[in-house]
Parts: sequence; structure tokens; C-alpha cells
Amino acid sequence: MSWLSIARMSEGRLFRPLHPLAAVSIGLAMACGAPTASLGASAAPGAASKPSRSTTMTKNEGGPFTAVQLKDLVGDRIGPWKQASLDVPLAPSALPQPVTLVYGFRNGKQKATLTVSDGGVENSAPGPAHWTGPPNRRDTPSGAEFVYREGRHTVREIERREKPPAREVVVLMANGITVTAAGDADMKTLKALAGGVPVAAAEALVRPAK
Repeated sequence: MSWLSIARMSEGRLFRPLHPLAAVSIGLAMACGAPTASLGASAAPGAASKPSRSTTMTKNEGGPFTAVQLKDLVGDRIGPWKQASLDVPLAPSALPQPVTLVYGFRNGKQKATLTVSDGGVENSAPGPAHWTGPPNRRDTPSGAEFVYREGRHTVREIERREKPPAREVVVLMANGITVTAAGDADMKTLKALAGGVPVAAAEALVRPAK
């Protein structure tokens, strides 16, 4: 029977389900590389396909960064600030934890804390932790927060009303590394301290294989 005859028989009614043998034949044809219609061609205009895991996570897959990798990012001096101490806090857990390095810095009588930590692959870009909208300033129960995008990383400027430190600048890099400068200095000074950790060098780090 020709395709024209089938088409005429089908006018004014729904097509019947394929016979099981016909479905098997189609499946075999697809498995053997037979040409098939492109899904993209039939999708509604403007519909976006979900990126595959390989395209979104290729660069950031792997295990946690090592202490040596993160330590090499911080110098003895950052502008007028001089490194005074280094602490590597250990979490009370038997499981391995991401590395966190806490530096004490001094500038005359001023003190500030510079923390470099591994937020993990789950905080790599793209992801919910990374800001993609316009700059946003909002009041919080403890003070105020200003969040914005700067290059490939997300910046949060936090003002506190009561609990020290009074101000904090958090820089979340594309590969999940977080740099936090906290203290009573003004926001511009703290941001300069956080900026002493070279973003390009930090984001160029490759996670060790698991």
C-alpha cells in the first residue's frame, strides 16, 4: 500500500498506535544510525535546552583544593597590611573537610581577618551561589548587604549593626574558592585587602583528581 493511500485512509481520524513490530523496526533503525528528524527543529522557538553536565562542570570537576594551593595565593603583605598570623581550623568531623585558611593582618592599629576557603564544586559557576542579576542592596535582620557581579565572580559587601566584625567583603570565585576580608575598617579598605588575593591566579587553579 502506498503512503498516499495510508494518508487518505487516515483523514478525519487519529492514527492508530504502531504495531509492536513496527516500533521494534524503528528502534533498530535509530540504533543503527538511520537518519532521524532533529529535535531542535521541532522545538518551539526560543526554547532553551538544558546544558549537559559535561559542558557546565568540565573545568571544575575534581576533589577539594589542597592547603598548599590556597596558601600560595596569599603574600606576606597586601598593600599597607602585613600578615601577622595564620590559622587552619579543623572541623570536628571524621570526614575530610574542605581547606580553610584564616589569616590575621595588621595595618598600624587596625586589624582584619582574611579567610581563603574552598567552597567546593557545588559552589562553582554556574550555580545558585553566583549572582547573575543587577546589583542588589537589601536590608537584613543583622544589617545590610550589597551583592553584585564583578567579572566572573560574585561580591557581597556585608554591614553588621551589632556583632563584630562590623564589615565584611566576600568574593566567590568561579571555581568555588571564597575570599573573605572582615574587620572594622571601611568597606573600600576591606575590599582592597580581599583583592590582594589574585583572582586570575586563584581561578586558574585546577582541582586535584578524586
